[in-house]
Amino acid sequence: MLKGLRTPALYALGAVSVAYALWPMVRLALGAPPGAVMEAWREPELLQAAVTSLVSASISTALSVTLGVPAAYLLIRFRFPGKWLLETLLLLPLVLPPIVGGVALMDVFGPYTAIGGFAAAHNFPLTLSMAGIVLAQLYITSPFLVLTSRAGFAEVPKDLHEAFRLEGADGWTTFWRLYVPLSAGSILAGVALTFARAFGEFGATMLMAYHPYSLPVYIWVQFTAGGVPSMVPIASGIVIALAVVVGAVRLLGPRLVRRG
Repeated sequence: MLKGLRTPALYALGAVSVAYALWPMVRLALGAPPGAVMEAWREPELLQAAVTSLVSASISTALSVTLGVPAAYLLIRFRFPGKWLLETLLLLPLVLPPIVGGVALMDVFGPYTAIGGFAAAHNFPLTLSMAGIVLAQLYITSPFLVLTSRAGFAEVPKDLHEAFRLEGADGWTTFWRLYVPLSAGSILAGVALTFARAFGEFGATMLMAYHPYSLPVYIWVQFTAGGVPSMVPIASGIVIALAVVVGAVRLLGPRLVRRG
């Protein structure tokens, strides 16, 4: 009898996990009246914070792709002493409390450090600026691109790699003509995760750039003033917008890459 219940129990556990992940978001997206959502999103300060998060998340995602995808390629192609330690350290921004990441960044880029002081002296402050938001987002989210790209690169058949090298292709050509096209789905999944996470990054951003307000920081400021009920229309709009963006990247991204 118990043997016959194993499969239904497996499905039930999976269904509970899916429901737990989806129900709060669905309730939030559908719970606020459309009029309240539109009214909340007419606030100029909220719109400015949303634009700040959109721009900074786009920049940090682009930097993550530029730096993270090559890093993943190096990790999959080369073996060297201490590689496991390096891979472990690269994961730390994902598991550290974001506020701790912010402290670490302030210790490197803060206004009283060598780097931060030099940048500020040349009219390019790395805190309380768009640069500070980008640095915070990049630090917290870049491991997503490394992990997803590495997983995709690991699936590339070794015989194809050897065939490319026998034909005289150098590392640059092999990377662009073989690994990137065959791993496009994994890379795009990392892009979507990185952008969504960067858009919502709060802890490190709050330390690096409390001003100008990013959207998460603005939400926190409003929460301290009006509590949860005042945040529902704002949060509802964010859930709907991010669902559309992530869904579009996942659906259209692979097609665009294949056509390219």
